[in-house]
Order: sequence, then structure tokens, then C-alpha cells
Amino acid sequence: MKTKWFASLLVVSLALPFVSQAATSEVETIVKVVSTFYKGYIKSLETSDETYRWREQPEVDPSFVSKIDALLAEAQEENEEYGLGYDAILMAQDWPQRMEYAIPIIKGDTAEIIAYKDWGGGDKSPLCVILSQKDTQWRIVDIIDMRWFEGEERLECGGLKREPKGKG
Repeated sequence: MKTKWFASLLVVSLALPFVSQAATSEVETIVKVVSTFYKGYIKSLETSDETYRWREQPEVDPSFVSKIDALLAEAQEENEEYGLGYDAILMAQDWPQRMEYAIPIIKGDTAEIIAYKDWGGGDKSPLCVILSQKDTQWRIVDIIDMRWFEGEERLECGGLKREPKGKG
């Protein structure tokens, strides 16, 4: 009996570093996907690089592209006289000085990570970036502005909680 228990303990203790390493690798991959996307996106805004095609980047899922395109079309229709003046990916009118990333929370084949837009002077605003894993690739499928969320239910993302409109 003691031999079986010891053997089980030995197997588990030998496997733990590999499980931990795999989890760390997934966390690093998710942070890299989100940071790579935002780094390229913001750089294209700063340099007015018209060759950068965010819709074609490997970090974004086609469903996200469709969602942003629909949001832009709706906003353009509502603001046709004045123009949009709003970036639907950064959810702001300007781009931040830098971006910072929290540790993502992985739930099977989905993940949530808080990406903080750092405006300088201690002012940071959180974006909830949601990813989905398809064919071993993590891709961005949604972004929610945690600061301006006006939903009727509690929003939880990446460990950050936002109470419903009028209750927080």
C-alpha cells in the first residue's frame, strides 16, 4: 500500500513542473498575442502607416473583424455629418502612451486579459480583451471597455469586476 502511494506521489511530483510550464507558456502566448496586436496597431496610428492592415493580422479572429466593421458602420451612419472621431479598437479618441497587460485568465479554449491603456500621469483605463483558441492559435474575438461598460449585468473579465450601470 505504501509503495503504491509513494509511486503515485512520485508521478505527480514529476509531472507538476511540466503542467506549470505548460500553463506558463499559455499565459505568455496570450499576452504576446494581445501585446503584438496592440503594438502594431498603435505604431500604425502614430506613424500614419497606411500599409498596416489590422484586419489581416494573425492575432485577430474573423468574427472580431466583422464585429468591428459592423460597429464602425453603425457609428458612421449615426455621425455621418461629423465623422467618427472614435477608435473602435482602442475605444478612445487618441492612442495611449503605452499598454500594460494583466495575467490572463484561461477557461478552456477561451481567455480573458485586461489590457490597460496608460495615458500617463497615473491614468489607466482597462479594456477586457477576450480571446478564443482555434487550431492551437489564440485570436482576439472581442474587446470591451471596462471604464464605460453600461450593461445591465455585472461584467467580470480577467479578475476585474464592473457593476451594472447605476449600481457601482
